[in-house]
Amino acid sequence: MGVIKGIGNLALTIVASLVLILLGIIYFMVTVWIIKIGAGWAGYAVLDGNMVVLTAGIVTAAAMIGSAIQH
Repeated sequence: MGVIKGIGNLALTIVASLVLILLGIIYFMVTVWIIKIGAGWAGYAVLDGNMVVLTAGIVTAAAMIGSAIQH
């Protein structure tokens, strides 16, 4: 009975991890889109892709750190 419960917990952990990875990728893509739109509104017509990805990575990391230390 303990082995079956352990396998069930392992499966639940794998599914939860996959869902969190998928949500992280979606959040990153939305952040990239928002940064590109905001830069366009600010008048930066030509953006280097590296800067967009770097900025989105910083924003995503800051959001995750902020939510982790939130009480």
